[in-house]
Amino acid sequence: MKVPAKAPAGPGPDRDDRRARLLGFGEHSVSKSYYPELKRRLEELERFRSLLDQTGEAIFLVDGRTGRITDAAGAAGTMLRQDRQALVGRLFEELLPQEAVDHLRGLFSGDFAAGRIETVLGRPGVRGGVSPSVEVTFRLASGEEGPIAIIVARDVTERKKNEQALKRAEEKYRGIVENAAEGIFQSSLDGRLISANPAMASLLGYASTRELMRRIKNVVDQIVTHPEDRQRIRSELTRYDQVKNLEVQMTTKTGNTIWGLINARRIRDAAGEPERFDGSLQDVTVRKKAEQTLLRYHDELETRVAERTAELTRINERLTHEVTIRKRAEEAAEAANRAKSDFLSMVSHEIRTPLTSVLGFAVIIEKRLEQLFLPLLDRDPRRRRQAEQVMENLGIIVSEGERLKHLINDVLDLAKLEAGKMAFKQERVDPAEVVRHVMSASVGLLSSHKKVSLDTRIEGRLPEVLGDRDRLIQVLVNLVSNALKFTERGSVTCRARTEGHYIVVDVTDTGIGIPESEQHKVFEKFNQIGATLTNKPKGTGLGLAICKHIVESHGGRIFYVSKPGSGSTFTFTLPIA
Repeated sequence: MKVPAKAPAGPGPDRDDRRARLLGFGEHSVSKSYYPELKRRLEELERFRSLLDQTGEAIFLVDGRTGRITDAAGAAGTMLRQDRQALVGRLFEELLPQEAVDHLRGLFSGDFAAGRIETVLGRPGVRGGVSPSVEVTFRLASGEEGPIAIIVARDVTERKKNEQALKRAEEKYRGIVENAAEGIFQSSLDGRLISANPAMASLLGYASTRELMRRIKNVVDQIVTHPEDRQRIRSELTRYDQVKNLEVQMTTKTGNTIWGLINARRIRDAAGEPERFDGSLQDVTVRKKAEQTLLRYHDELETRVAERTAELTRINERLTHEVTIRKRAEEAAEAANRAKSDFLSMVSHEIRTPLTSVLGFAVIIEKRLEQLFLPLLDRDPRRRRQAEQVMENLGIIVSEGERLKHLINDVLDLAKLEAGKMAFKQERVDPAEVVRHVMSASVGLLSSHKKVSLDTRIEGRLPEVLGDRDRLIQVLVNLVSNALKFTERGSVTCRARTEGHYIVVDVTDTGIGIPESEQHKVFEKFNQIGATLTNKPKGTGLGLAICKHIVESHGGRIFYVSKPGSGSTFTFTLPIA
């Protein structure tokens, strides 16, 4: 049945006129005997009407034949911003959108007797604003004048807003959960999965959340590998309603074991009763392996440190033992050296005293024989030759005695230097004067058959040095005499100059040089370098050792450069005063 396009011309009898007639007033009043009962019922109807007007729902009575509103109560006027009189007689479908009109026509045509839809109500004659969202329930009833539709509209605008807000929040939450890197799940109290995100499925090796939820019947028993970990999870959920940052081993779909970090809590309903479990799962296998590797390296390092410590302890004990032995040996060597020095000093003194007498008497005898007896033997050639032989022997005694005296003096000097008992004068010394003095005195050391020249080179004005002049002369005499001793031809040059804060003196020869095999022991005591040349007197082997002690005692240093067959250069330095 279609809703009529037009309604009857008039709205029906006036409500007040009808009430007057029912109460017995006016020309067509009913019998006075019905008045009390009618009054009571009218008052009840008035009270009921008043209650309806107080409700928050809009109530409409619509003529099933014409589709026009015959009455409006409740919040109809407020909801549509129209008074009741303006709504009565209006087609109800004018308040509805087209899809709701189609539904309403189905009601009027008899397709169904009741129903419910959600739609919006228009506000006829009101411009702007938002039409309220309503939930409309309707029921078709039979009246004295034909079918009547009872329509109730409840304003659900706020509920709709809340539902939309909730929907947006759920979509946002769902997006976060679906795209989260860690697994997120919900399970029932018996461990059955209610929901899970893709990361949860991927982490455990499943192709989809659907497969995960189909295969996993108990999230704790099937995923957590070790029984003790399962028991711990259940115990903490029972006691504390949550599990926080618990690291356990988990079994994947393929049976492999991974490390997972579990967080879960028990969710309760409004009454406080347990409802479900919410949880998250994070794969920490890489970190756990790194930690285990680090722990293994730490243990290995601790073991190595312990082994190395033990080894160092043994080495330290051995070194301590060796140091003790060496210290004892050094003390013994020092004691022996002191004994040697004391012995040499004593022996040297004891030898030098009679030796001086022997040399003195030998020289006297040589002179007296030459003065007294040689003139008497001029007539007897045989006896003269015998006397000359005696004189030659006396010369050998004197020469060897002198060499022995020099040896004793060197031994005594070295002993004093090593013992630190050598007293050095501290006076200003002109190094140029020392060089000239030594080079002038060395001319007498040249043999007549040698082709060797002595050269002196003093570069500029040399500043003075602080030291013992006699000992410095001793050093230079020793170096020059050694150079002359080992040089057959060529030259011996003494060069003095200033370099920085030092006086530098070189003694260079063109002699035989020092063999490489013996260069390391040049400054050793009692050392004779190489084979001496013919007719060359042997030295004591102490000269260079004494030179080294004297130079170093003056704050300088001595060194050399030598090439076999090309000569040598000995250099010593002295600090400027």
